[in-house]
Amino acid sequence: MSLRGAPLAYVNSSRAFAYLAERGEDALYAVKDVLGGTGSSKYLDTGDDKLFLVPQQLESTHDEDRLEGLKRVVAMISKGRDATPYLASVFKLTSTKSLEIRKLVYIVVLRYASSQPDLALLSINSFQRDLSDPNPLIRGMALRALSSLRLDMVAGVVMLAVGKAVRDVHPYVRRVAAYALPKCYALDESEYDTLIEHLTTLFRDTSPQVLGPALAAFLALCPTNWPMLHRHFRKLCYALVDMDEWSQPICVDVLVRYARLHLPAPKDAAGRLELDPDLQLLLEAVQPLLSSLCPAVVMAAIDALLHLAPPSQHAAVVPPFLRLLRSSHDIAYVATVRALSIAEEYPFLLAGHLTAFYVRANDPLYLALAKLDVLVRLVQPDEARALADELSVYTQSQTSSVALNSVAALGQIACQHCGAATHCFTRLFALTQDDLIAEAVANRAVQMLQLLLGSNADVGDQAISIIVRLAARLFVPLAAAKGGAQCRILTEPCARAAVLWMLGQHCGAQLAAPQSVLERKGIRADATLCELIVPDVLRCLVGHWRKEHPIVQAQALTLSSKATITIVDTDADARLRTVLGMLHFELLSLGVHSPSGDVRGRARFYSGITRRFGDHVSIVQSGDEQIERYIESHLSLDTLRLPGIRLRRTQAQHILFAHDPHTHKDIVQQLSFAHAPLQGVAPFVQGMQLVGTRAGPVPPWQDESQLPPSIVRLPDTESLHPNLAQVRSISSEQSSAGTMAARMEAPVQEHIPLTPASVSHPVRKSRYADLDAFLNDDESDVDLDARAPEDEEYALSDASESTQGSMSST
Repeated sequence: MSLRGAPLAYVNSSRAFAYLAERGEDALYAVKDVLGGTGSSKYLDTGDDKLFLVPQQLESTHDEDRLEGLKRVVAMISKGRDATPYLASVFKLTSTKSLEIRKLVYIVVLRYASSQPDLALLSINSFQRDLSDPNPLIRGMALRALSSLRLDMVAGVVMLAVGKAVRDVHPYVRRVAAYALPKCYALDESEYDTLIEHLTTLFRDTSPQVLGPALAAFLALCPTNWPMLHRHFRKLCYALVDMDEWSQPICVDVLVRYARLHLPAPKDAAGRLELDPDLQLLLEAVQPLLSSLCPAVVMAAIDALLHLAPPSQHAAVVPPFLRLLRSSHDIAYVATVRALSIAEEYPFLLAGHLTAFYVRANDPLYLALAKLDVLVRLVQPDEARALADELSVYTQSQTSSVALNSVAALGQIACQHCGAATHCFTRLFALTQDDLIAEAVANRAVQMLQLLLGSNADVGDQAISIIVRLAARLFVPLAAAKGGAQCRILTEPCARAAVLWMLGQHCGAQLAAPQSVLERKGIRADATLCELIVPDVLRCLVGHWRKEHPIVQAQALTLSSKATITIVDTDADARLRTVLGMLHFELLSLGVHSPSGDVRGRARFYSGITRRFGDHVSIVQSGDEQIERYIESHLSLDTLRLPGIRLRRTQAQHILFAHDPHTHKDIVQQLSFAHAPLQGVAPFVQGMQLVGTRAGPVPPWQDESQLPPSIVRLPDTESLHPNLAQVRSISSEQSSAGTMAARMEAPVQEHIPLTPASVSHPVRKSRYADLDAFLNDDESDVDLDARAPEDEEYALSDASESTQGSMSST
């Protein structure tokens, strides 16, 4: 029944029925796969009851049964089970005509060739027979399997097979031969010269399918033999765009290294760009690869342009690079790590694209940490405040590593950009006061505040008030006295030590508060922290000495020593000085008897520094005999010690308050990101490289006086050099009727082993070898009326012209 005259509704309903029927079949196959009906998952069930029929299936005369048995055996191998009992039956199937069976047999043979060499040798005859098969796919499979056996006793056979395959008429077989060259070298290193000859033959090929694997073999056998590539450089540039995605990154890497060593560097003098023609050819060949769907190809093209192109053309790599960041997590991580080195070499290339590296909610940990590192490196002064606000949001992340490293990033931004230091300081202090923030994040924020104060960052006048508020969170009595009984006490040793360091470093500072507020609270306008809060903190430290960590105990001794030196020049009353001296003596006594060796050493050191400044305590009449006896006992104990130099106040201050310019760098290194070893890794990720390549930095540009002349890169006269860049696809009819026919008709010569794949007509042998042969030839033997071979090229055009002429006359 014809639907030509059927109504539109009937046609639409027929199409809908066909569509639903097709979807129903897909659903049926899916259900069967789940139930083990026809899917491959049923072969993974390798129970003893399932393997009972495998020997019978392998010995069957039907290919269907053999295929089922082989699938069971391959499934056993994939699950790590021993398939040795079936090897004899499997190796018998190497001579089968079924292509599917041969593929599975080759998998089993390669898996057990090293452990069962005697059985593997049984398949050598089948491999050699398949090397002469008319099907190029079978010839390639046989060569791949034969070269992968890795048995020393078959090295000679493999060399003969490879020598024949490099001159095969089909590019697929020659491609497999190129990949087999490194395997042959691993079997027998004495055949190195022969392998180099085969590699030279493969480089004369014009098929992009062969040139890519030939470059992989070049990197494995002779990566520094650059003269071999001189005459093929331009051909490789033309063929680059037509290579497969696996070969393109290798080819780009080789060409980049070649260009750095043998081409002049681009010059940009007085606004005029000078590029070598060969370098321009390479840049034009790499440019289309930026639009590739393969991330490895795009990354290789980006690296090539950054290493070879002038700075004015570097902006072209930014859009494809940002596209990689929106890919899968693994690809985005590789691109992000590559951005670290780009930020070091070209800091302004990615400027303005900071938002592309913002951490997303679904980013895994490794990607989020890498993005945080890139954000710190790429941020510009005008973007520092906006990034600080973004990082403050990351501190609320449920992933502790992301939150902690976000706090560290805030501190690094404040150290790098002075204009944003105050803003970052405020953000960090807000984290310490937020009870909803994790305790570890708050402790890290306290450490970063110490970093900012120790690096002399411009944090404004609010630093002193922040130090006072942090000191009140060291002990519960202090928090209650400040009206914050419900606030969270800092318990982490590093955070407590950081607060004591900040308090000791600024113990001589005055509160930045209005005078009316100070008078209302009964505080002098020139009162320092040494008078207002340090005595209370030292009193609590004496009472909680045994509960404190050795890090906190060491900082307590430092705070006590700094306060003892500072209070000498203040207007504090005598009783406050006496109290502060007693607390200092008590802390020194506790420190000398501490179990920690570091604390004991620091206590003795500070005792010698502050020895002279304890004399003022002896002249104080406290009115309490117990206090006076306590002071005299410490002073008498000090006189019994070995005499030493008594430092002046300025000398002691220089020792205790001196600022080390490298201190904040050390703290930044301690609080750096977890993936610090990956910073600045090129070309991709540390320890990762393509198979067949050798990791190493790109060589620098060479001096022009040492470069070879451009004439060395003239095309090879022994191999044709068509414009491969114009070839994009070949139809099946052209491939079978034109190219392959030409290959079969063309004679194979020793110095020209292959006929180019792009030539569609037979390559005929010249009649005369040289001029002498032409002159010695008898002219009478030449038939001038005979049809020349070249006339065949114009036969079709002559016929068309004659047809058009007859039609016009008619």
